[in-house]
Amino acid sequence: MVLTGYNTDINYGGTTYHVQTEDKGRSNPQIESLVYAKGEILYSKKTAYDHLVLQDADDKEVATLMERQHRTLAEAIRRGRLSQLVGGAAQDRPGPTDTGASPAAGEPSLDEVILDYLKAQRGKAHLILSSSGEKDFVYGSETEIRIVAVDSQDNAPQAGVKVSVLFKSTAEPRRLQMAEGETDSNGVFIARATLPDFNGGTSAVVVTAESPLGQSEIKHLVHR
Repeated sequence: MVLTGYNTDINYGGTTYHVQTEDKGRSNPQIESLVYAKGEILYSKKTAYDHLVLQDADDKEVATLMERQHRTLAEAIRRGRLSQLVGGAAQDRPGPTDTGASPAAGEPSLDEVILDYLKAQRGKAHLILSSSGEKDFVYGSETEIRIVAVDSQDNAPQAGVKVSVLFKSTAEPRRLQMAEGETDSNGVFIARATLPDFNGGTSAVVVTAESPLGQSEIKHLVHR
């Protein structure tokens, strides 16, 4: 089984950076994160979870690993570590585009930034989203979006979380607002919407949520 991934757009210095994190599945147990800008991959990070497969861990543990990697990488970008990301990617692609960029003397590496962030966040709860029920997302059909919001420490339902549902497609630059609202007392958000017809691109229903615990996101790929 392949778990639903994460996609986040981050604006920094006048440029929009897209962070995508995906699970490659139990047959290829890796969590892969990619950072895009202007259609180019600037950085990639892979984390193997063979040990979880050997331990027969459930999907929740893998999902936590994936969410943490995505969240910490996005935070590193927000903290202005883009020169380290771009510099590292340029060094991996020698040639005319090689800028030779590298972290300044005394500057922590990206991995150090992430480790520092994880230490700072240890013991702090953050927002986690999960899909409730198995729903197909098919072009041109009506579908139900059912999301559960909990905190990361004791899995307690989070009421009043602001939720927004968007339809995004590579064939259409505009984003279609499908639904918005708040989670109920059980931390549940439910909405029904009709998906657009197939337009030749790759599309996804992206659910974003925000609360005092922070932001979280989950996506569902749309198929024919």
